[in-house]
Amino acid sequence: MTLSMKQARRLALHHQGLIKPDQFGRGIKAAERTIQALRYVQIDTISVINRAHHHVLQSRVSNYEPEWLNQLAIERRVFEYWHHAAAYMPMEDYRYYRPMMIGYGKYKEIDNRVAKEVLKRIQAEGPLQSKDFAAPPDSKSNGWWTWKPAKMALEQLFLSGELMVKERRGFQKVFDLTERVLPSDLDISKPNDSERAMFLVNHMLQAQGIARPQDIGYMRHVPSRWEKYKIMPGIQKALAELENAGNVVSMNLDGETYYAKQQAVDELPKRMGKRRVQILSPFDNIIINRSKLQHLFDFQYQIECYVPEPKRQYGYFTLPLLLGDKFIGRIDCKAHRNKALFVVNNVWLESGVTPDDELAELIAIAVKSFALHHGCDTTRLEKANDKSLEKRLKPQLN
Repeated sequence: MTLSMKQARRLALHHQGLIKPDQFGRGIKAAERTIQALRYVQIDTISVINRAHHHVLQSRVSNYEPEWLNQLAIERRVFEYWHHAAAYMPMEDYRYYRPMMIGYGKYKEIDNRVAKEVLKRIQAEGPLQSKDFAAPPDSKSNGWWTWKPAKMALEQLFLSGELMVKERRGFQKVFDLTERVLPSDLDISKPNDSERAMFLVNHMLQAQGIARPQDIGYMRHVPSRWEKYKIMPGIQKALAELENAGNVVSMNLDGETYYAKQQAVDELPKRMGKRRVQILSPFDNIIINRSKLQHLFDFQYQIECYVPEPKRQYGYFTLPLLLGDKFIGRIDCKAHRNKALFVVNNVWLESGVTPDDELAELIAIAVKSFALHHGCDTTRLEKANDKSLEKRLKPQLN
């Protein structure tokens, strides 16, 4: 199979729901379809603009409302667990995460007496939050690394599958017994290694459109003490089986082997949608795998909130800018909701991107729409790294 790099990018964007507006529809059902299509949406705590799980969904469902995600959790349509990071996943995928849960349960590192007391209280009182468990009188909290014993127990019991997050209040988890959260008709049988690998290959190829083996198993590693839960050998075997059956095709793209479903290649859209700039989250599914992002889109990106300020090249929380099938730059901005003001601190364009009138207009349209979605009806541009772009943008944003 031969695809051009441009076709490969279009395939990836199509399956990620970014090739045209509202590709998965509108409303709460569209939000659920988006999670089913992507297979996970990463949860994040940073809210300079909006938390990643809301940003990712809003990028694909134009009328998205933040309360929908929690509503889907309450209705047992999605569940919260660990993907490559904390994430929401379709409830139907629950059984395929059980090997990870069993692994965590086997290597508990908490006080069993505290864990039993936590389970006993939730059994008797119903769903509880961490704040419902008082810290020991002599405890001195110095941050997340010195959590009170009950909170540590809650998190460990969650990772081991004995508790689930029933919902979130604000951003705080509400824990309940797993058997009271899971739908009664859900298949929760533990998959064998082959079933789990086949699940990952089928669903990740469907979600990503095109991927290398390491992309399918992206950060799905486990500690060395859990050797039997390693998945890369199973992924390679599943890919070979599907390719031999004619369901999956392999191809060489710029020196690396990628895989895609035959049906996806056959149904590859012939063109992108209307030209528009999209402002994406640093934790967006198309962004998070930096190696694939650089190889497939020739875009080198790093979120710098974890980088010491003197070493930052761009800013604390810059957002990638996507135009068609190319990442054209990044934007550093902040939503001041108390003032209904959206401030663009800086805009950077990639090398070779021409800052003409059309591009400035597309960026301005994207910024204004983005600002409105985040409760800001006024925008302000401080500067752009390219003075020609700044000259064109300021009249439209200030």
